[in-house]
Amino acid sequence: MPVHSDIFFYVSALILGFVAGMRSIMPLAVLALTLSRRPELTPAADPVRWLTLRPLAIILGLAAIAELVVDKLPRTPNRIALGPFVGRLLLGGLAGAALVQLGKINPWIGAGCGAVGAIVGTLVMFYVRRSAGRATGIRDPYLGVIEDVLSIAIASTVVAMLVG
Repeated sequence: MPVHSDIFFYVSALILGFVAGMRSIMPLAVLALTLSRRPELTPAADPVRWLTLRPLAIILGLAAIAELVVDKLPRTPNRIALGPFVGRLLLGGLAGAALVQLGKINPWIGAGCGAVGAIVGTLVMFYVRRSAGRATGIRDPYLGVIEDVLSIAIASTVVAMLVG
C-alpha cells in the first residue's frame, strides 16, 4: 500500500462518510470488496481485518445493490427521516473507522470524520436531489440513478487511491 499522510486518511474518511449520506452501504461495500481481494493491506490485529472476509464482502456488495433498487421505490422514506439519518450516520462512522485503521490511526477519529461526512452528505444530497428535480423536471428515480453512479465513482476513487 502506498504511504499516505494522516490528513489523507482523515479526508478519505470524511469523503466515504459523505458517500454513506448518498448510499449508506456503498462505502463499506467498496472497502470490503477491495480488501477481500487485498487482505495483505490490513493490519493483522486490527478490527478492520473482518472486512477482508470474502463472505462479508459479498453480503455487503449485495446489500449495496439492493439499496440502489430500494432507493427508487415510492415507499422508501426520505434519508432525512430519523431512522435512515441515524443509519447513515452510523454506517458513515463505521466506514471512516475502518478506513483509518489501514493507516494505523485511532478508529475513533475516523469514525468522527465518517460521521461528519455522513451528516453533510445526507443533508446536501437530499436538498440537491430535491432541487434538481424541481428545477429540471427530471423524475426522482432518474436523479437517483445519477446519484448511484456518483456514489460508486466517489467511493471507488477514494479506495483506489488508498490501495494504489
